[in-house]
Amino acid sequence: MHLNKNRIFDVLVYIISFLFFATLVLLLSGIFFQTSIHLFIKELKNAGLWNSIFLSFKLSFIVILINLIIGIPIAYVLSFKKSKISFLLDIISTLPLTTSPLVIGFAVLITMGSLNPVGKFLIDKGIKFVFTPQGIVLVQLIISFPFFVNIVKTSFDSINRKMLDLSKTLGASSFDVLFRIIIPVSYNGIIAGLAMSWSRSIGEYAATQMVSGVIPKITETAPIEVFVKTSYGNYPAAITIAGILMLISLFFLGIFKYFSYKVKIKTNA
Repeated sequence: MHLNKNRIFDVLVYIISFLFFATLVLLLSGIFFQTSIHLFIKELKNAGLWNSIFLSFKLSFIVILINLIIGIPIAYVLSFKKSKISFLLDIISTLPLTTSPLVIGFAVLITMGSLNPVGKFLIDKGIKFVFTPQGIVLVQLIISFPFFVNIVKTSFDSINRKMLDLSKTLGASSFDVLFRIIIPVSYNGIIAGLAMSWSRSIGEYAATQMVSGVIPKITETAPIEVFVKTSYGNYPAAITIAGILMLISLFFLGIFKYFSYKVKIKTNA
């Protein structure tokens, strides 16, 4: 009787999982059945389409470089320095995960606008964020940053503290410990964090649109281009860009899962 209940439970779990998976695949892959191969290839030859994709690539690459530079020190503080300051920093760095991207974009638009003291000061110094690529980098950084920091922090948390303490007793400085032990040991987690934050930034739309001004070849990223093409009824172009973005996201999600899996193996070893 107990065995039968377990089998029924397993069957129900598999059925629910399969239905969810099938629905998700149907919804996401449906766009590929709304155009022909001929139209898809034709749109791939459109230089204007690639302008928006290359712009997204360039800006998101800048975002992950900044994530790498400022994210590792912050992840180090969150993992190894337990204090009220680190707790507050943890809340602030995680806040974008629970805040609507539209709200983040609106906040940057208002703060960096000419009517705000902060924005006016920066504009007077020749630094502009509204309707510029810099503004897109800023909002994408805010949104993707928590993904990178949390993943890297989790990787740092898995490191054996006794090994670090031993290295310090042998004369290693905190700088040496970070760059010669912590970062090399956490390599998989850092790569996973970069892949996830890059995928998140390149696919960002709501916050980006708020600060971009949708200026062709300057601030019109690939997700915005999808919206613009759809608005004009050019569905083949919109489907092509959306399909490329989906394949890119799938590729980087695979990287994230692969390196995350390697981190779990190290943690459980």
